[in-house]
Amino acid sequence: MKSDNLRNFTVRFLESALRRVESTAKPFYGGRLSMGEAIRRLAEERLDEIDNLSPREDERDALLRMVGGWRSGHLLALSDLRFLAQSANRAYQRRKDGLISRELLVANVSAFRDAVRRSARGKQKGIAPDEQYFVGNLTTRGLVNAKTLPEVVDQWIGLLAERPRAVQAEFASRNLYAYLRDEEFPDELQLEKTLAQYVPALLQVAIRNYWYKDRTPLTESPKAPAQPDRPRKLSRIRAGRIALDAWVEDYGILVTVVMTPGEWGFTLRNFVELEELAAVTRLADEGAGDEADGTAFKWLITQEEPRTVILDAERAWFRMEPTDFTSLKECLDALFDEPSVAALVDRLQYVYGRI
Repeated sequence: MKSDNLRNFTVRFLESALRRVESTAKPFYGGRLSMGEAIRRLAEERLDEIDNLSPREDERDALLRMVGGWRSGHLLALSDLRFLAQSANRAYQRRKDGLISRELLVANVSAFRDAVRRSARGKQKGIAPDEQYFVGNLTTRGLVNAKTLPEVVDQWIGLLAERPRAVQAEFASRNLYAYLRDEEFPDELQLEKTLAQYVPALLQVAIRNYWYKDRTPLTESPKAPAQPDRPRKLSRIRAGRIALDAWVEDYGILVTVVMTPGEWGFTLRNFVELEELAAVTRLADEGAGDEADGTAFKWLITQEEPRTVILDAERAWFRMEPTDFTSLKECLDALFDEPSVAALVDRLQYVYGRI
């Protein structure tokens, strides 16, 4: 790191303010921090917010420009990489609970590791005192015993569970943003080339942050008023008593799930809801019922006979037989296997993002 060492600083707080930090800030950060660390993080994030108040490129325009540049084979500038790292960290903060992609989180911490290696040029001999901040953000239940910061990251990745926790992702992703923000890189071009392999993953999480914030897909504004194309209805998918209807368009998909004949039904209003329902259903089918918990959907399945299967869909519960649960999974699998939908899903990962 550049000459920006930690320094003790004494300041007095009102007792009422400290009580608010104790009751609000510490639980927000996971409850394991000291009072001083919680106050430091609050100060850092408030400074980030103040920085963001200065005039700059609109977030939507910036993301569209980056997606276009990446697709054209252009390197993203260090300033863009900082923006993506910050947006990814905010996405994990907003997530709080639910499913986290191990693949995308590993890409984030791997980018951090490679940035450290690029800055140190392979000359790291140990973990410097000012690097303990980064080590502390890499929380894990296993034992990490490494001599350098990149080695800590490699061991942390090896210990990372298949389904990471949101709080793990929030802390770990802080490292990439803080490092790109604070470090001085003598050769920014080489750093940009080094991190280029991680741009697709960083883009997807940053775009999901945009979705969480505005609930708007990342699409170009039409240059002139035009009559929107009518969504195309796919052939109905049916398994057992479950039927699934889907309508697709260039930048979206709408799906209805119905138990026939006419017992109940609900609508998946966008790609994010469809993606989550498919993910939690797959986990429940694999027996990970305690982890089949997303933001909008949760499976409640008892193991005692006769088994009870309930889908908690925010404001409604749907009770079904185990055979109906199996039929729903088959319908969702069939939808994602449909060639036109598979191609659409790949495209929508840069419209709604992924996390």
